[in-house]
Amino acid sequence: MVFIEEKHSYLSSLANQPKQAALVALVTDEVFQLPQGSFSEPDTIYYSSIQAIKKNSKESFESQYAKISKRKVSENSVAPFIHDDFLIFTLVIGVLKFECDKEWLLGVIRNRARGKVTTSFENLLIGNYLSKANNQSMVLVFLFLLDKSKITNDQLNEAYNTMSNTKESFNSDFIRIVYYRAFDIIIQFKLPRDADEVSRLLEFESRFKKRINIFSIVVYNLFIIGILCGAYKVFQLLPEDKKLFVNDLNLILGLGAVIGLSGNFIPKLKTRFQEMILRAFGYENVK
Repeated sequence: MVFIEEKHSYLSSLANQPKQAALVALVTDEVFQLPQGSFSEPDTIYYSSIQAIKKNSKESFESQYAKISKRKVSENSVAPFIHDDFLIFTLVIGVLKFECDKEWLLGVIRNRARGKVTTSFENLLIGNYLSKANNQSMVLVFLFLLDKSKITNDQLNEAYNTMSNTKESFNSDFIRIVYYRAFDIIIQFKLPRDADEVSRLLEFESRFKKRINIFSIVVYNLFIIGILCGAYKVFQLLPEDKKLFVNDLNLILGLGAVIGLSGNFIPKLKTRFQEMILRAFGYENVK
């Protein structure tokens, strides 16, 4: 409850912070509206790029990307837009979503101060999603937006374990917003799926055991019939003088009665037979 309250309180506080609110809209299903006011060119490109991504407008995004990519980037550049996590993350998403040329953006990222966020930007851009050097919440949010099929159960577990370090996660507004969204994704994407899988597995186990029970009864009775038929065949192969001492009908009825009683009136034998079949199918929990 404390976590939920903190999250709600923090996100509510972003109402008057258009840059942070825009990122929330980008990574969630919230409707995005361009903020009103006078902004720098990089911020204007940032807002317009988010709008283009939300509307799935390749043409609009390419127009914004063409503007920003005209800027020259040199080694150790101190241009503010290079170190703007909000803008760079948005551009990474747009470039990959709309299959734009990524060389300029890759150059920008490689001229940023090195750190986990910068490393994650570069790895996202080149498709290295499994690197341990990545910020796991960034990777999870990115994949949820662009390709949910690449999210694995191991990745969800890794993200959860890594994100438990809140000191690292809350060192900036950008990371904090992505962090909260990643937790939502884990809850939405992993827990219901696991619950459904467990439910389906338990349901399958119940059906499996019922079917094995029916199968074992059929096989058991076929086994009895096989013994009876075998006994009859053996009896038919006996010399005629031996047959005089045995009444074939009485023999079959006698064997049938003995075997039938052993199965129907001594349940342990049938249970053992069923357990043998379960083990034959690889089912170890036969208790």
